Amino acid sequence: MDIEGFKKYCTDRKFEQHVIDASIQSVRNFEHFLRKSKKDIDKASDSDFHEYSVHLISTRTNTPDNYLGILRYGYFKKKNDLIIAALEVLDGSEVITNFSKRLINELGKDTRNTIFRGINLPPLGIHPKKKPAYMKKIVQRLEEKVGTEQSVQFLKKGLRDRYEEWRRPDRKEYLASNNIDTFLEFKRKNLISELEKHCEGKTLFFTQEITEEVLDYVKKDPYIETGVRQGNIIIVKKIPHMAKAYLQETDEQMKRYFYCHCPWVKEAFRESPKPLSHVFCNCSAGFYKAYWEIVLDQPVVVDVVESLLTGAACCRFAVWLPEGTIPAT
Repeated sequence: MDIEGFKKYCTDRKFEQHVIDASIQSVRNFEHFLRKSKKDIDKASDSDFHEYSVHLISTRTNTPDNYLGILRYGYFKKKNDLIIAALEVLDGSEVITNFSKRLINELGKDTRNTIFRGINLPPLGIHPKKKPAYMKKIVQRLEEKVGTEQSVQFLKKGLRDRYEEWRRPDRKEYLASNNIDTFLEFKRKNLISELEKHCEGKTLFFTQEITEEVLDYVKKDPYIETGVRQGNIIIVKKIPHMAKAYLQETDEQMKRYFYCHCPWVKEAFRESPKPLSHVFCNCSAGFYKAYWEIVLDQPVVVDVVESLLTGAACCRFAVWLPEGTIPAT
């Protein structure tokens, strides 16, 4: 383990000293765990990471900081397996906790207890393959308790955190654009530029490798991530979560697996083309809703046009531009 190099990596990124110290300790602990099996942290695989995560859960040390420390070390060493494994643990980890809290706040404690009967909140760090079983049962009970339409409306508000600070710069860019179409053009150019940098530098775009084939695929489809305005609606489509593998895959069910972004559904596509109720995809509509409400600074409605769970080959959403939005012409 290159402690001095890692320390410099963290210092160069202006992390606070307590964050640097905690990150180094997290990596030391991981290294100590691996040594018991005569393994080297610099050669650690995703399976090694998940074995360690089981240990963290069992010792109640499965804190976000411990996973973040390992994630930072993965970036320092450019170890994609470690980066992806850590991000998969952290990504969307708030969803079921937020689900539980919103049920209490909006539908009452009795309804929450009915839906979560016999289900403990899953610990941070559980293996991705174990996540869909939680969500399948909870969404099924939600529909049974309040009906499909109310379930849709509940989920459309979103279960992810809003990431206000991360999205705030786009609000400023939108105001500077003074035109929704100009803003969409900015988003499109920014996305392509970012993907080009990842392709050239052989770095990850979140959890995926960007190849020339992936870059060409995104360039040919303006609906991906940015969206295209049609009147007062923006139609937007998700980029495949694992686009390189998606473009190479021929089996339709596995293509769904490589396309799906949701950590609470994805692994179940290995076993079934429709592993749980399609109403849950409204949570993804809520993800776009949060983004556009921050950008436009007013309430926004987002509908699911189609999704993998409805049997479609992709996930598309309709963002309804509210009255009073800066005119597009």
